[in-house]
Amino acid sequence: MTKRNAKIVIVVLALVAFASWRLYGAVPRNSQPQLWTPGCVASVPRSWGVFKGASAQSGLAFEDSAGTLRFLTNIPCDGAPVVALEIRRTVGTPNGQ
Repeated sequence: MTKRNAKIVIVVLALVAFASWRLYGAVPRNSQPQLWTPGCVASVPRSWGVFKGASAQSGLAFEDSAGTLRFLTNIPCDGAPVVALEIRRTVGTPNGQ
């Protein structure tokens, strides 16, 4: 490579580096994280237990310490949801009789 070509390569690299630095500096950056406020808030009583999952067919599922499962399908804004299905554990014999 000749000295002339080496100078051209150095100048081109310097211009690319300068342009990249200028573009990097021109991109706006948020100094604070963006906060999102939900449009709807529903409350579930703590006694209903922990969240177990959700599906489009069954809704939200919660299980309490006694093993009772509660399924919520129509959840209103700013209120407590109504349980659509509640499955309770019963004491029974091992063979189901």
